[in-house]
Amino acid sequence: FLWRAMLDTIDIDVAGRRVLDAGCNQGGFLRLLVDHCGIAEGRGFDPASTAIDDARRLAGSRPLTFETADRVPDGWLDFDAAFSHEVLYLLHDLGAHAASMFGALAPGAPYFAVMGVHAGSRMVSEWHASAADELSLPKLYDLDDVAQTFARAGFDVSVAALELRFVP
Repeated sequence: FLWRAMLDTIDIDVAGRRVLDAGCNQGGFLRLLVDHCGIAEGRGFDPASTAIDDARRLAGSRPLTFETADRVPDGWLDFDAAFSHEVLYLLHDLGAHAASMFGALAPGAPYFAVMGVHAGSRMVSEWHASAADELSLPKLYDLDDVAQTFARAGFDVSVAALELRFVP
């Protein structure tokens, strides 16, 4: 339901487009984009090699490529759109991520990053405080700091709440 909310919130049609997924895990979002939105090509990266192995297996004959990486793989360029879901709060160098993603996109192409784990969420702040050391998490980011980081990387930044409807 969150992936569908992401698609309901964005302001572009991804049909026929090349899409990049940062932190793709097992590739489920890209499979959804192929099957229900008709993207031309999808590429995803994630540092978890076992998840990437599963993503490759689950892709079947879809036009999807997956790589084990913690940043955009070399040579991955000119994407029409990029996505991430609950990835930014895990990154220790948000500026490097923003620059890497900006460099992988075609001029003017958007990056839609969903981030529910941030300093403005009281419930998440409590969880983060209890788990940060064990999970080696960076400090919680403030949404304004995230926006400024992406603006410094070259993005035109805006913020929107996901259009959540029924939550199963």
